Amino acid sequence: MLPILLAAGALGAVLIALTAQRRWRGLRHVASGLLISYVTLALFMGAAEVYFRYLHAESENVITLATQNWLARHWQTNSLGYRDREWTPADWEGKITVIVLGDSFAAGWGIENPADRFSDVLAAHLGDAYAVINVAQYGTSTPEQLALMKAHPLQTPDVVILQYFLNDISYAGLSLGLLPTPEPLPDWARQSYLGNFIYTRAFASWVRAEDWWQWNYDAYDNIGIWSVHREEIEAFIDHVESVRARLIVVIFPNLLDPVRSIPYVDRVAQVFEARGHTDILKLFDAAAAWRPTELMVSARDTHPSPAFHRYVGDELYSRFFEPGA
Repeated sequence: MLPILLAAGALGAVLIALTAQRRWRGLRHVASGLLISYVTLALFMGAAEVYFRYLHAESENVITLATQNWLARHWQTNSLGYRDREWTPADWEGKITVIVLGDSFAAGWGIENPADRFSDVLAAHLGDAYAVINVAQYGTSTPEQLALMKAHPLQTPDVVILQYFLNDISYAGLSLGLLPTPEPLPDWARQSYLGNFIYTRAFASWVRAEDWWQWNYDAYDNIGIWSVHREEIEAFIDHVESVRARLIVVIFPNLLDPVRSIPYVDRVAQVFEARGHTDILKLFDAAAAWRPTELMVSARDTHPSPAFHRYVGDELYSRFFEPGA
């Protein structure tokens, strides 16, 4: 970034010098016009930098500088680091306890008001007899979520809701050294908010997203990666069974292509079903029936929208908690 600023400063100095000299009138006239354009462009870019640095905030699939602004405005966490209220043992004493685990989907990435998340929608249905505790953290996978559950002060919940997304196999790929390495951003895109905005839109294409999803699908079809990941899921089930909790699984497909996700969602569900855990909410049919503009936060943030979160919370209640369900 510094070389770019130095080069821009040097260009400005040259234009000022050529405009100030009186020996070559033609060159002075041309330099004067260029200097006006230079100053106009510099003012415009300066104003744009201020706007994107201090005003623009947007959730996206990756952590851009605009996403960091969004997180600073909308992502507040409790003392344990979770996007939830502050809980103490007195708060859940005498109540039916529900722990919600998962990644950015359960944590509510792209959701400005946490009350719109499916966990909070479910809690509103259940009422004061239940304590619904959200222990989800973005960027985590199955083994990390198990570790979070083991470390939580509530050691013996009555119900565990595991939100699963089809990139959760990536931890297994990482453990085998097979996870694709993203390309690093150039300095000007990391240090300038305007540059970051331009770079993520001009160079980050959906082709890369498709490649990334193809890797995830291939990972499920790779016997080595899938075997490791299946063991991760089995270890999670083992722990839930050891604390005698009811296990409910919510499986989100690739919201950009729910139908293609069906065999992979089913493969994950079969691991839980084989262990006798059949309380599973598979969301590919519902996701396929929704319009993308209603299903996802935005074109750049393909996490579930507040409306779809509400649908999931309603479905969880009606299928697994409502009297007579």
